[in-house]
Amino acid sequence: MNLVRCEKGHFYDRDKNGDRCPYCEQMAHPQSVQPAPQPAAEPAAKPAPEPAAFAQAGPAPSSQPASRPVQPVSQPIPQAAPGTPSYPEASPSSFDEEDNCTIGYYSRVIGVEPVVGWLVCTEGEYRGESFKLKSGRNFIGRAANMDVVLSADHSISRFKHTAVIYEPRSRQFIVVPGESRELCYLNGEVVLSNLKMEAYDVLNLGNTSLMLIPCCGKRFSWEEGIVPETKKEGE
Repeated sequence: MNLVRCEKGHFYDRDKNGDRCPYCEQMAHPQSVQPAPQPAAEPAAKPAPEPAAFAQAGPAPSSQPASRPVQPVSQPIPQAAPGTPSYPEASPSSFDEEDNCTIGYYSRVIGVEPVVGWLVCTEGEYRGESFKLKSGRNFIGRAANMDVVLSADHSISRFKHTAVIYEPRSRQFIVVPGESRELCYLNGEVVLSNLKMEAYDVLNLGNTSLMLIPCCGKRFSWEEGIVPETKKEGE
């Protein structure tokens, strides 16, 4: 290499460029000098495709032989001794049904649970309608599971506003206080304890008035039927 300096102070190789300074030539004719080509950028390497063997095939087979499935050991079922009576097994649901089913008084006596009287609405949303009474407690309220449902009267408690009882042995109707904060009245008297009811007595609760129409009583019972009325003395 033979480095020389031109008049403008540029150093260049005389053996390669002769007496002409390449830097001065580039400044005098900038368009004639082509820029040195830049090396092309290498394309990004593509991810290697997943081998088909791993994409489709399942786990590699084991070199060990497959173990034989273990068969459960069956226990011999004990057989009953000859002559022993067998009884059918009861399912749990059958016990639940028996426990939840309460047999009423008349169901035990005559096989059905008949009507013992009616509550007839004389005032309120249900005026002119009647509600059947059965032996035992008849709960009154707005809820659908009450015995006497008065859902249209929102001044009545949903559950057990009061209850009317028919006691079959003494053949009496009795009204008892409910379990709610609201009160009920029998013929205008507040019910704070058990009160005996007679035919055509009126029970007031909320905006509803219910009149008692008995079916059972002194003249009739489902055990004895109709009892003839006794004649008064002198007749």
